[in-house]
Amino acid sequence: MRVEPDRGPRLPALVLFGLVSLAVSGPAGAHGAPDADNVPAGVIKASITEQPGIPGLSTLILDAPRPGILLSYRGNEPITILGTEGEAFLRFSPDRVEAHTGSASWQALPEATAPRTASTEAGAWITLSNSNSFGWLDPRLNALEGAHGDAGEFAQWRIPIRSESGPVRHLRGELSFESYSTAP
Repeated sequence: MRVEPDRGPRLPALVLFGLVSLAVSGPAGAHGAPDADNVPAGVIKASITEQPGIPGLSTLILDAPRPGILLSYRGNEPITILGTEGEAFLRFSPDRVEAHTGSASWQALPEATAPRTASTEAGAWITLSNSNSFGWLDPRLNALEGAHGDAGEFAQWRIPIRSESGPVRHLRGELSFESYSTAP
């Protein structure tokens, strides 16, 4: 015995309910989005203006609500990214990336979630990646964080990089503030 589902008067009722729902959502949506507090007036855009000229080093800006930076290194000798206070911050090798736990720049990052001990305060190197790449939200790329107003606000940034056999070189760039358009 085969039982067929009853498709009688329910199908037209469901279709009618769907059409009414669509018709009601239009006027309700016409009132716009609800008001929100602390909405930024715009976005900070970062760009690289000068590469440090270190063989094997590749850099890329991570375009997000707060700009970040991604470094990849395929060179022969380790390089060290210096922090905001000139301290050893990150060390890149062809096969890993390490952070210096005593670095004020490292301790300010969200990634630095490990509990602080006497040895980490003094500064130990911990492995962040077993590859040659790492990305982070460097505070130097957020210098316009408090910008509220005029489009065209502008700042420069630089990140010093030290190699074992050469001078300190710099990765340089610019920040600009772009306000959101309120025009339709």
